[in-house]
Amino acid sequence: MSYDIRQSQAIHTWPAGAIIDFPELSLIILSHDDNYKDWGDQIQGGPNSRHIIKDNRLAQAFNVDHFILPPQQDGINNLTTYGVRFPRAQYCPRCGLIHFISKSRGQIVKNKGSFDQTMSAFTCDDCTNNQTAQGPKLVPMRFVISTEEGFLDDFPWDWFVHKNHPNERKKGHKLFYVSKGGSAGLSDIVIESRNKNNNDLIAKRDLGDIFDQEIFAEICPVHGHYLQFVKGYLPKPWKGWHNDNEYVTELVTDIPGLGNIMQGDELTDKAKRKFPRTMQRGAGNIIFPIVYSGILLPESTYEQKCPIAVQQIIESTIVNLKDNLSETFGNYSNDEWRNFFIKQVQEKESHHLRQLTYTLPEIISFIQNHFGIDTQYHYVNKAVLLRYQEFKAFTGGIHSDEKFWFTKKNIDGSKYNGSLQIHDLLDKVVLLEKLSALKVYKGFTRIKPLLSEELAFADSADNLDTSQLSEFQRIQDARKDPLHTKELPAVEVKGEGILLKFNDEKLNEWANNYPDSRLSTINENLRQANLVFNQNHQPINKRYLFLHTLSHILLKELAEDCGYSLSSLSEIIYCSTDEKVGSDEEMNGILIYTTTSDAEGSLGGLVEKGQPECLPSIIKKGVNKARWCSSDPLCITADHGQGFMGLNLAACYSCVLLPETSCERMNKYLDRATIIGTLNSREIGLF
Repeated sequence: MSYDIRQSQAIHTWPAGAIIDFPELSLIILSHDDNYKDWGDQIQGGPNSRHIIKDNRLAQAFNVDHFILPPQQDGINNLTTYGVRFPRAQYCPRCGLIHFISKSRGQIVKNKGSFDQTMSAFTCDDCTNNQTAQGPKLVPMRFVISTEEGFLDDFPWDWFVHKNHPNERKKGHKLFYVSKGGSAGLSDIVIESRNKNNNDLIAKRDLGDIFDQEIFAEICPVHGHYLQFVKGYLPKPWKGWHNDNEYVTELVTDIPGLGNIMQGDELTDKAKRKFPRTMQRGAGNIIFPIVYSGILLPESTYEQKCPIAVQQIIESTIVNLKDNLSETFGNYSNDEWRNFFIKQVQEKESHHLRQLTYTLPEIISFIQNHFGIDTQYHYVNKAVLLRYQEFKAFTGGIHSDEKFWFTKKNIDGSKYNGSLQIHDLLDKVVLLEKLSALKVYKGFTRIKPLLSEELAFADSADNLDTSQLSEFQRIQDARKDPLHTKELPAVEVKGEGILLKFNDEKLNEWANNYPDSRLSTINENLRQANLVFNQNHQPINKRYLFLHTLSHILLKELAEDCGYSLSSLSEIIYCSTDEKVGSDEEMNGILIYTTTSDAEGSLGGLVEKGQPECLPSIIKKGVNKARWCSSDPLCITADHGQGFMGLNLAACYSCVLLPETSCERMNKYLDRATIIGTLNSREIGLF
């Protein structure tokens, strides 16, 4: 049995690691490299050849060779995205017996074959009618366990029910899921353990405390706490089966000692991170996909910091050394790798890198760019570089490229400024008639979303500090074998966009008039949020606050006029740090583009609204609407911050907040006062 999943769903909704519910079936999606032919053959040209996208700029940022598109049924190929049944525990709705499926056969079903082939519900053998050969279909249990470090497993029913009889664990007793029917509460659901030979009751326990994480840290005199019971190993089922009865497991590192588990009546922060917690199988925080949206650019529009040929030689050398000399090179940091390769190319003229057409100083520069100079913030520099390259490509002189879905038209800002009645506001407007974005699936986190988006570019060999490393280790890679699989899943989105490039001097002049106290409020709240959530977000500047707020205003107005829904539009804010002001690396721009992935191409409506006869009226109409919010005066006077952790000022869902899929910062760092001022100080708004 098969089910259709669109390409975009294989990246955003049901990527590797996600639980997907079908009628009578619950699966977890496998990594695309679980079997290297799942998403296509390496040999190109055949009906089952894999579809890859090569973009050196993005590939270098993610340290891969290319990106692979999820398979799409076209009536010719037989490629597919695979999953395995999860959870293993399934109960009979008639007798309550909990069955545990296996890789090879699970429950015996009348139509022979493994569950991976049939993908149909199992039936309960104990309740099967001998005459009709039909029985009740098993129902997947709705409770699972997960940790903040990404592990996922069935709820341990045998361990749970035998709390007061620990010596009866792992003896194969029959377990029953029984609802007493008194209410819908968990305390009226009971798990019973009965002897597999004579059906005598051994133990029973209700589910009243199933969501208390402390139950997994309770010390049993026989087995210790739960992580000791499982010998420190927990499953990662999206990596497939380890044997007939177990998913692939990995070691939970740095388990807290008995004296560091509890702090008073609560678990310590470290224990909360390491110990599993009970979750509903369909809970929204089971998975938080990490998807980066990058623009596909012609190679002629940007300078390569490290050519792909150099990168491939470096990475293949690292793989070989880690495979063959893991004791020496297994834990090398990027600082050590950088120094190692520089020394190698300096001492060996026969080195593979020296055989390329580059000079020795150029090769050394490429090596430094690849590994970074300040490796603690190398991942941040990657994110900044990608946006800078995009901004320069959009505002540069190359207008089209035959190999890429890329066509643009530059219009001088003076054709807009007169209608806006603001002298020198816009430097230029770029109409991107053809624009292609790549949605790259890096991996996922569980329980909590990734708190620092730039960590998607980090590497285990980066010299991360304690807080950065702690957050990075929560990321579960999209691949089963990241060392050898040099590709990431991605989906290409072809559409259109509008880029507004603002006059640098005009924006800096306005920033001097915007009160420092308002920006300080947001940055102080951001500092507090960093402490609370153990993150490292950098302070924002006044120009970003203005650009981001105006972008939201424009998105709302464009959605009403251009023919796209608001959720089909997205933004990218191009804003450099204050240290770059006055240099060639200064950026002040807004990109609004289409993100609908189910239809190739564009309707043209967005670019049309970017013309000089349309865009000024849209901007003015949006600004006028922003002058009054239905939550005013509470919204416009929110001087101490509002929204998540107080990271907005005059901004709420009644005025400028958007669907979070359209906002690059999850509706943070917004202030209408940058646009229209406050009740008492209209002059601080640029409009």
